[in-house]
Amino acid sequence: MIAAFQEVLDDKELKTIQALLSQSQFIDGKKTAGYRAKRVKNNKQVSWNEKEARDVQSIILNAVKRHQKLVQCCHPKEIATPLISKSSTGMGYGFHVDDAQIGAVGSKNRSDISMTIFLCQPDEYEGGELEIITPYGATAFKLPAGQAITYPSKFLHQVRTVTSGERLVAVSWMQSHIRNEQDREILLELDQVNQKLHQLAPDAVETDLGFKIYANLKRRWVE
Repeated sequence: MIAAFQEVLDDKELKTIQALLSQSQFIDGKKTAGYRAKRVKNNKQVSWNEKEARDVQSIILNAVKRHQKLVQCCHPKEIATPLISKSSTGMGYGFHVDDAQIGAVGSKNRSDISMTIFLCQPDEYEGGELEIITPYGATAFKLPAGQAITYPSKFLHQVRTVTSGERLVAVSWMQSHIRNEQDREILLELDQVNQKLHQLAPDAVETDLGFKIYANLKRRWVE
């Protein structure tokens, strides 16, 4: 399931992040790519050693954890430390699939869900769309600053070449409490039904049954 989320980062957080990144050192993105992805990865990333990078990562992680709709959709168990990626004119990241496990040696977590948070506005660069290949074909995304998109890490995807300007994003990965993608989708849709039942008929037996079904399905599927 591919899902987009508005206002993951607010205007104040975006301004703080942009100010911090203006002081940061960017290094070759190939340093964090697997041996196959190195062939097609052509971008820059903030050095792990930058204090500014750690401050940005903290802002982003806190924002993701507080975003109710994102949490309800993804059920994050672990969220990988975000990478801050910059693609200038001529840069991009060809088709690849994300590693099955993400993180430092000894603390790797399964990558169920990939996430991109946009840190600049779409009119600040040309090209640079996130293109995801699903069983239904290719879909491209280029969202406003502060918005995020999540998608199953199993999908092939690419960042199209930036033809002008500069693309700035944060990328991360989640291990979900609900491992199966279809189970997550069922829970999300059932939660939406339950919220509507709660509004329309809060005291109805059927409403209690809906919430019971949700809780018991989650209890069965959670890891």
